[in-house]
Parts: sequence; C-alpha cells; structure tokens
Amino acid sequence: MREKRFTVFLTSFILLCLAFFPAGCWDRREPDLLGIVTIAAFDIDEQSGLFRVYAQVNNPVGGGQQQSSGGDGSQGSSSAWVVETTGHTIYEAVINIELISSRRLFWSHVKAVLFSEKLAREGIRPILDFLDRERQVRLIAQPFVVQGDLRRLLEANFPMEVEGGEAMSKQSFSIMQESSFLSEVESLLILFRNISIPGIEINMPRLTVLANEGENEEKPSGKPNPVKISGIGIFRGDKLVGFFDEKETAGYNWLTGNIQRHNLILQCPGSEDDYMTVQVFDSSVKLTPEIKDDEVRFKASVSAEGRLQDFTCPQFPLEREFIDSLNRRMATAIRNEITSSLEKARELESDIFGLGNIIYRTRNEDWKRLGDNWREIFPGIMVDIEVEAKILRHGLILEPLQIQ
Repeated sequence: MREKRFTVFLTSFILLCLAFFPAGCWDRREPDLLGIVTIAAFDIDEQSGLFRVYAQVNNPVGGGQQQSSGGDGSQGSSSAWVVETTGHTIYEAVINIELISSRRLFWSHVKAVLFSEKLAREGIRPILDFLDRERQVRLIAQPFVVQGDLRRLLEANFPMEVEGGEAMSKQSFSIMQESSFLSEVESLLILFRNISIPGIEINMPRLTVLANEGENEEKPSGKPNPVKISGIGIFRGDKLVGFFDEKETAGYNWLTGNIQRHNLILQCPGSEDDYMTVQVFDSSVKLTPEIKDDEVRFKASVSAEGRLQDFTCPQFPLEREFIDSLNRRMATAIRNEITSSLEKARELESDIFGLGNIIYRTRNEDWKRLGDNWREIFPGIMVDIEVEAKILRHGLILEPLQIQ
C-alpha cells in the first residue's frame, strides 16, 4: 500500500513539473534565427595588426552566385554570404559579425578552417586557443593553410558543389584516397593531438588559390576549380616556416606510414625515352633509433608493393634481370622522395616526422637528456634508408599492345 502511494505521489510530482516547465528550445535557437557557417577563415590586417575573421554563411533565400560583404550586411540573392570583420581578439571579431548579421551565426557546421599564410607565419596559437575553447566548433572540421587571397577563395564558385566547404572536403578526400600529396591531418582533432605530443612538429594541408579565379562570369560552364589542394605547410611551434611540394609530401608520408595509394612515374629499362606508371597499393615502414652519447641516427626500413598501371616500353621481358631492374627503379624513386623530404625538413628545422616522439616513447631516458634541445639536434640527425620494393601485378595483360 505504501509503495502504491509513493508511485502516485511521484507521478503527480512529475506531471506538475511538466506543467510548469514545458518542453521547448530554452535558448531560442530556432532554425529561422540562425545563420549556418560552413567555412571559417582567419587572417591578420596588415595596416592595423588586428585579427580578421571571415565567415561563409549559407543564404536560405539565395540560389545564385556567392556574394561578399565587407560590413554593410547586404545579402542579395546569393547562395552564400561572405562576411568579414576585425578585432583585437578572435572572439571580438566573431562578435562583431553579429552586429551586421540579421541572424545569429551558428558555427557547428563548419567544414573547413582556413589560415592565411601571413597569419600562419606570425603564429596560429590565438586561433587554436579560440577553436579549442569555443563550444560550437566541432573538431571534425578540416584545417588548411592558404596561399593566396582568402576573400577570392571564399567568393569562388566550385564546379559540381553548391558551397565551398563541401567542395574542399570532397576534393581533399579524393586526393588522399588516390595519391600521397596531403598529410594525415584531416581534422582539427588530429592537429590538436599533434601539437600536444612531445617530439613532433605540426603540419596541415596546403590550399593554393589559383590565379584569376573566383570572379563572376556569365558562363561558368567548364570553369576550372578555383583551388589546388596539394602539399603541406610546415610549422615550428605555432609558426609556419615553409611548405613541402608534392614529392616532399610523399616522402613525409613514406616515413610516417601514411601511404594509401601512390603513383610513381619510372623510366623504362633500356629505353629512357619511354615511361611507365607504378601504383603502390601496400606499404609499411619501421623507424629504429640508434643513440650513442649525443649522436642520434635512425634506420628506416620501408617496404612497398605495386602494380603496373600503364607500360609504354617496347616490350616486357619475363627475365628475372628485367623485373629486378623495375623493382630497383621503384626503390630508387621511393628513396629519392624520402631523401628530399628529410633534406627540406632539416633546412626548416622542423621534425614533422615525429622522430623525437619515437625516442620519447621507446627510449624515455634518452629523451630526458635530449628533449630540451631537440630542435637544435634534429637538423643533424642522419637517417639510413633501406627500401624493399616489388612490382607484383601487371594488370590484365602482360605484353604491351601490338599495333599491326
């Protein structure tokens, strides 16, 4: 009987609470009050030295070209509204956008975060601090360091995509699946992880704004993509110090074990005017530190397996000597990419490979002795590279196509 009375009392209490506290959006975040931001971009004003924040916002009443605003708030009928403001801090600049927007900006759907080259060279720590503290920004957003005009990029029209954030995300995903010209830093989460790990410097994908793109044209059909995504920006601490090109980026991916697919263009044995393409479909790497007193060396053992994608050489002999020659050429090409990457990293004094982190994890006592001076030690480190490469597959045919 007592349990029944308690159940009735509890039910009545819950119903009474529901009557006084009806369900609903307590903070009034109704969809028609929000402006959905898809790209966030950060720069620094050369004259004032203030932070400049760009936001690309979906325009629910638009459907045509993109349109920008320098502060007058006009939105027109474009598919996206690009707005920019400045501030002494990042948060001040973000709040200033609210002063010229008819809607409260909602940052949880940001797909790409862009850092201008100028800002990155001065340091991205203030932006990272803001992104880490801000509750709305999701860490799945992809970071890029941008070479070129941010405004032109945000105003550009992308073939096959309505808005730029989706286009950049899809383009970088396709590149990572088919080549090794980008790093594994595909989200802010990975960027924050790397910046907090001892013995490794951060990097992020490079996005280059192509010349004479981003302008409105009457006939956009057939218009090329306004950006090129390849290579990576190299940092020392929170400051950008240089870039890796495609070959150097591939070398970075070989040493960090991030090769998914990679294409090598090789000269044909005995016919230097003809070329063939080998696609790597499986690879592995093992890095072993060798430390004696203050002398640090690494042994890099790389294994790669590939297949012929095209073969324009006059013939494909089955002799072991010819096949071994193909394998040696493949190994040499891989070794050259790794060497070029190491040389550039030493020049920039940036251990983006995480060689220091390997010592930190496997030989912690040595790291306690070397860690404080690792940035000075890294440029002098030698890496002995051993590459085992094999071409295992030749497609559906063996002999080249013969034309009678």
